[in-house]
Amino acid sequence: MPILFALVGATGVGKSRLSLELAERFNAEIIGVDSRQIYKDFAIGTAQPSSEDMARVKHHLVDFLDPRKVFSAGDFCANVKKLLSENPGQNYILVGGTGLYLQSLMLGLPQIPKIEESVRKSFEDDAIKFGSKSLYEKAKLVDPEAMEKVEENNVQRIIRILEVFQLTGRKLSEWQKEREGGIGELPVFWLNRSRENLYARIDARVDQMMADGWLDEIHELAKTVPLDAPAWQSLGYKELLCAKDGNQVQSVLEEVKRKTRNYAKRQLTWFRWQVKSTEVDLDTCTNPLEYIHNRVVAP
Repeated sequence: MPILFALVGATGVGKSRLSLELAERFNAEIIGVDSRQIYKDFAIGTAQPSSEDMARVKHHLVDFLDPRKVFSAGDFCANVKKLLSENPGQNYILVGGTGLYLQSLMLGLPQIPKIEESVRKSFEDDAIKFGSKSLYEKAKLVDPEAMEKVEENNVQRIIRILEVFQLTGRKLSEWQKEREGGIGELPVFWLNRSRENLYARIDARVDQMMADGWLDEIHELAKTVPLDAPAWQSLGYKELLCAKDGNQVQSVLEEVKRKTRNYAKRQLTWFRWQVKSTEVDLDTCTNPLEYIHNRVVAP
């Protein structure tokens, strides 16, 4: 298996630097496991690897997808399997924070019948006409289990839950318990820090995004990317685009920090309980590079 292991963890925990060092140590390339970093040119606000990082170690499934395209867990699995089949001698490391992608790749995908385009389009039209809140509340009634970790602005996920129920009469959470086509379990290392340190890092990173030109990126993207494109669901993009003055911008940034901290909390819970893994506490582990290296058998 050319995938050596997965390095996962909450947003802002410190995956990027360590993943580069590990990739170099194992002569591996990195496969991104992030549902937001996939979109081309939505770079700063999704914390995509820098051009220097991507020159240092080759990355896949990062900054490659048309912002108008929908990208599912099934698409992720298909892309990874294609990459593996075309490069059987290459080592890879999975790096990211989208647990659903990792779980689907290892355990397989629910065998849900193909959704008719008209069904999805109907829900998309409702989201535009009535707003995401009405669909959010409806989805919570239809499938509360699947909606436990879904935020109101995640329209793509909400529509997925509704369309599956409408087409099949079964909850998405039920389908997800019946999986096929996984590649099997991999060594998974999930990075952790104290909540205090993690939240401080998240707040600092949002501030750094602004210093790096996030607002300019947003307004440039608005010139060419339709506002109903899936990429605009990335946290903070639409909100900052609508901010009219400095006070509104600061208010949006505080909300982005709060929602990112909440998202990180949910990620921590997921990686702790939803996948077999080894925790690496970056507050106490003096050399995480050596710690992980010594627990991975290179082929």
